[in-house]
Amino acid sequence: MEAKIRQLIENAELGFVQGLLVDSADWGVNIRMTMDDEFIEIDLIKNWDGFEVIFINDQSGPFQIDNFEDLPLIIKNNC
Repeated sequence: MEAKIRQLIENAELGFVQGLLVDSADWGVNIRMTMDDEFIEIDLIKNWDGFEVIFINDQSGPFQIDNFEDLPLIIKNNC
C-alpha cells in the first residue's frame, strides 16, 4: 500500500515533491510531504466505501475516494 501511494504521488504532475513519507497503520495511511516548498499532511482513513481523505494542515475535507488512483486529483485540486 505504501509503495503504491508513493508511486502515484511521484508519477503525478503535482509539482516539485521534495520529501515524501508514507506511513500505514491499522486505521489507514498518513502522508507527509513537502511540495513546492509547502508542507502537506494527509490522512487516508479506511471506511466501507474506500478512504476518507483529510488534509491536516488546513482542515479541508473530508473527501471520499474509492481507490488510491483518485488521490493525485484530490491533492491537485486542494493544494
